[in-house]
Amino acid sequence: EFRKQSLNGVTGDIKKIDSMLNSLLNYISINAPIVKTDTLHLILEGVLEANEKPLQKKNIKIFKKLEKDLPETSMHDEQVRFILNSILQYAILSTPPHGTIGFLIKSLDAQRETLDKKISPKNNGSYIEVDIGSIGNNKSSGQSERVSGTAHDSKEEAIQLILELVKEIIQKNRGTMTFQVDKKKPRTLITLRLPIERRKVIYFEPITL
Repeated sequence: EFRKQSLNGVTGDIKKIDSMLNSLLNYISINAPIVKTDTLHLILEGVLEANEKPLQKKNIKIFKKLEKDLPETSMHDEQVRFILNSILQYAILSTPPHGTIGFLIKSLDAQRETLDKKISPKNNGSYIEVDIGSIGNNKSSGQSERVSGTAHDSKEEAIQLILELVKEIIQKNRGTMTFQVDKKKPRTLITLRLPIERRKVIYFEPITL
């Protein structure tokens, strides 16, 4: 009987201490928010990893030049993920075997750029520019055109439709998207200008209940 009473007492004390520790940890958590950083970089890495197999299948090389301490965009993470994934899929489809796909991400001050007002996002003078370029050689491009068939054409039409949706999402969020194709090189360049979040973005660790 004494053993049972002692065990119940100790168990009750442990539960109280455990509850108190959880409360202290939760208090520390809500008073120590984490600043959200490098979100665009992390999303890009995830998108590249998800498309690793088709990239390896065509032996496409990836080049990246990413600005450090890049500001956050005001667009939702899932929107950015959809945009980058859709454009990468288009780039993989349009890039011949042994070609390259490059990513250049940087922040720019629109007031210092001599840009046309129609394409400059109205975002307090600043934005994030994402350049996605795909380059192949003329020999591979010719081979790709000869083997293209109905299945390839229908898939390309579907990707083109998705790119239109991507452009619509960006424009709704006060950004822009431009598309340039140079058939002589051959080279395709897609430039995105995404609005910058002017406030500091923070989040909290999940609270244990």
